[in-house]
Amino acid sequence: MRLPLSLFAACCVVISSLAGQSNVERITNDHYTRSHDYDLIHQRIEVSRFDWDSTSFDGNVATTLVSRRAGLDSVILDASAKLVISRVTGAGGATLRTARHGDTLVVFPGRPVGFGDTTRFTITYHGVVESGHGLTFISPEGRPHRPRQIWSQGEDHDNHYWFPTYDFPNDKMTWELVATVPRGMMAVSNGRLVADVTARDGSRTLDWLQDKPSATYLVSLVVAPLVKIHDAWRTVPVDYYVYHEDSALARPLFKITPDMIDVYSRLTGINYPWAKYAQTTVADFFGGMENVSATTLVDWLPSPRDYQDRPWYPWILIPHELSHQWFGDYVTTENWANMWLNEGFAEFMPGQYWAQKLGAHAEQDYYLDEYDQFKQIDHQRRMPLAALGSNNIYPKGALVLRMLKQYLGDQRFWASVHRYLVDHAFDNATTDDVRQAVLAATGENLDWFWDEWIYQAGYPEFTVTAKYDSSASTVSLVVQQTQRDSSKADSTGLRFTTPAAFRMPVTVRVGTASGDVTARAQLSQRQDTIVVRDVKSAPTMVIFDDGNAILKQLTFDQPTTWLATQLQRDPDLWNRHWVIAQLSERTTDPAAAAAVAQAAAGADYFLSRADAATALAAFPAATALPALQIALKDTSAQVRAAAVEALGNLGGAEAAMLARQAWTSDSSDAVRAAAVTAMAVTDSAARRAIILQALRTPSYRDAIQNAAYRGIARSGDTTLVDSVAARAGDQHFAVHVLAALAGRGSTRALDLLITRLDDPRSYVRRWALEAFRFSLRRDIAQPKLQAVSAGLKFADTRQAAAELLQQWKKGEGSDQ
Repeated sequence: MRLPLSLFAACCVVISSLAGQSNVERITNDHYTRSHDYDLIHQRIEVSRFDWDSTSFDGNVATTLVSRRAGLDSVILDASAKLVISRVTGAGGATLRTARHGDTLVVFPGRPVGFGDTTRFTITYHGVVESGHGLTFISPEGRPHRPRQIWSQGEDHDNHYWFPTYDFPNDKMTWELVATVPRGMMAVSNGRLVADVTARDGSRTLDWLQDKPSATYLVSLVVAPLVKIHDAWRTVPVDYYVYHEDSALARPLFKITPDMIDVYSRLTGINYPWAKYAQTTVADFFGGMENVSATTLVDWLPSPRDYQDRPWYPWILIPHELSHQWFGDYVTTENWANMWLNEGFAEFMPGQYWAQKLGAHAEQDYYLDEYDQFKQIDHQRRMPLAALGSNNIYPKGALVLRMLKQYLGDQRFWASVHRYLVDHAFDNATTDDVRQAVLAATGENLDWFWDEWIYQAGYPEFTVTAKYDSSASTVSLVVQQTQRDSSKADSTGLRFTTPAAFRMPVTVRVGTASGDVTARAQLSQRQDTIVVRDVKSAPTMVIFDDGNAILKQLTFDQPTTWLATQLQRDPDLWNRHWVIAQLSERTTDPAAAAAVAQAAAGADYFLSRADAATALAAFPAATALPALQIALKDTSAQVRAAAVEALGNLGGAEAAMLARQAWTSDSSDAVRAAAVTAMAVTDSAARRAIILQALRTPSYRDAIQNAAYRGIARSGDTTLVDSVAARAGDQHFAVHVLAALAGRGSTRALDLLITRLDDPRSYVRRWALEAFRFSLRRDIAQPKLQAVSAGLKFADTRQAAAELLQQWKKGEGSDQ
């Protein structure tokens, strides 16, 4: 999550005192928590007279707060400078004096408020927003599946753009939101609906009451022509608000929600704590937002045929946002430096749901994907979980919590989670509060775990060697930790450190002809030696970290026979994934090829079969093709897609023929998209016709069309420039492909891209500018944009272009 500007400003006043402090000192000393001298109790927020053309509305906010100091003579609220305040009145109706300082509104009570006393005042204003800041106003603009609508987004610090409030997470309040919306519109907000009145002109006033406290960034509003699909968990309403045209798609997608609520309630020991749970779909949303009792989600509802490709929406998005109702809404991070408490738990919980419903392999599948994401992010920049602006709070948070659960065991882990939620119910928490909950629930102080995995950065990188001693009946493993502590200090003196040695228990499993032998050891040094005893015969496999209990990188050179045996016998998906990667590097080893081929055809979980199918591309065609032909008939679309992708990498006439068969006969969009990519590589003569056909083929999330665009970008086929340009008003990716072709020297593609900067549709102009920034080579993009920016037709695009040029000048823009 990005660093909020208001938080940056607040932090500036303490930079001098932070110099020389470590990350753990800054986090545990609460340096990043904002001070304020009142307790926000309740706000009644009324909004009406929405105008899409001017992105404006009228507002009225009645605020109740309690003084936290003696003689409180001024109340400082966050309020956008674009909110035009017409009047502020006290409880008796008298006008109160105010002052404005940028995005701050100061209200002066009629008389000083004593410590612990309550004061009330009402702010009447006309709100104007820059769409996308606090409120987003959306018009159809001639595009399908895009009714006129408004939606709010408060996290991190954007709700003050549409109503005056305290816009930081360390204060909680109750609220009431009253929205008057045009004829045919619905307004969805937090809490329970207490009134719904339709006026003579058809306008509708809906009154939502959030009567349990939560953070102000979770105040939510969606205005759109929506239909409600009703469901329930026990007596709690569970409602799905979608466009009328999506009504048939809603229940098949969202019907898992009540069961997820039930599982989360059971695991945490805390029943779902809010009056209702609503999920509302909107356009142009980034994914999902866990507004308390009223989650907002993107409007990408799958059709029945799309579920074979296991779309991200039900697998991750729905369970992630739901889990925030406990982690983020019920208990909320005290400041944004502890944001992993919200996002790490929310990313962890879906894996626990799928474990309950589908078993251990589904759980491992989920966290293996998190591992891949974690490694990519960590490679870009290594940061701790608990740190201001931490970049890895989602996947690393999930993986560290999984590791904690494996260390503690199920009972102790969930007892600790329950204690954390009970101790901080409807309140805020910091990272150390979770450690304290573990201590209270289990009696074990895990300060060392918090220090290594949460306050410091990195992870262990193990290099392992094994030696069998037949005379002593032992297998000895030398375990080296090779991670480096190489980060540099920032301007405040803060340096994120990586431990030289991670302390963790580890299990080693040695397979033999007469059975397995296991040993458990404690890792604590830069180099440790583990001795496995009573190994009566030569090992058939050696598994380091049996059960994959440690988040790690592993280098462990072994005989192919050991790896092949582990691939057959090890139930853990991460371990299998690692073994397949090792075997795929032994491309001239027939035993390695045979082991991978066997896994592609017969592994007991589809992800292992898909991994193996992908790896087969590295082996000779004589071994790979027969196994890939079997994989092409797999019941799992993911395995078939991996097989087709491997055919593209393998190449040859037979691979091209098999890819074409998949294109013409497979029911999966993911498989057909992979076939487009494979055919574009393996059949150069037919590439153009294949790509044109794919561009005309609709699919969920444009999977097939995007594969065609990638084929054009990779091949640099400038004969397809006009076909791409014709779609640049409908598909985001098309504009970026124009930029890619321009980067390969096509002046026509560049000219067509420039014309999109003057397109009458604002979203096309925005896409074109994004393509200049992210997809066009800087040496082409910067001088060309400099040359045309002053003559652009639309003021918003001229301003955005000038800002991008200024960023480039300062060295802040993307380097592609």
